[in-house]
Amino acid sequence: MAGILRSKAVIAAATAVALVVLAGVTIARWQGSEDRAPQVAAAQSDDGGSTRLKAWDRPATTDPRVYAEAYATAIWSYDSTLHGYFDWQDAVKMFADPMDTGGPRVAGSMLPDFAQWEQLDLHDGKATVDDVSLETPPELARLERLPQTPSGWHGFVVRGRQTNVIDGAPRIAARAVTVAVVCTPQCRFWSASAEGPA
Repeated sequence: MAGILRSKAVIAAATAVALVVLAGVTIARWQGSEDRAPQVAAAQSDDGGSTRLKAWDRPATTDPRVYAEAYATAIWSYDSTLHGYFDWQDAVKMFADPMDTGGPRVAGSMLPDFAQWEQLDLHDGKATVDDVSLETPPELARLERLPQTPSGWHGFVVRGRQTNVIDGAPRIAARAVTVAVVCTPQCRFWSASAEGPA
């Protein structure tokens, strides 16, 4: 019984820390941002160079749920036999406003680091994601209503089931990330923070 209570307390504490970090990033970015026209762009297409995964497509949408789900799908989908690390990183960074100096860096920070990628590449690693769901916990709903929160801001905890294939052997992993987007009306990435196990 004590073990169950302790694990619930650890999960609650981890969630609270992630939400505080997300709130801090959101407020800091809001204070440093200027009013500018929203980015309006179509989904990225192949440029004849490196291979792009369909899962990396950035939607041109005014629906914050669609945009948050697409971002999470992009950070959880890769195929080391088809593309390189920097291709993946560039695709994920495109979810953020390129005119925002911090946005692309934060968007790309949810990917594994280069040393981890080298291990995935060495073992022909690839991953797809399904069963993606979104929720807005009360903490994020409160952030959305704060007067200092940017207009059009929406926060979600996005969960999905990632199928990783390493050396041909599939493994299933639960994934979760907190994603904030701003839609004014076109959506763009605002911030993200890693969550504990889904």
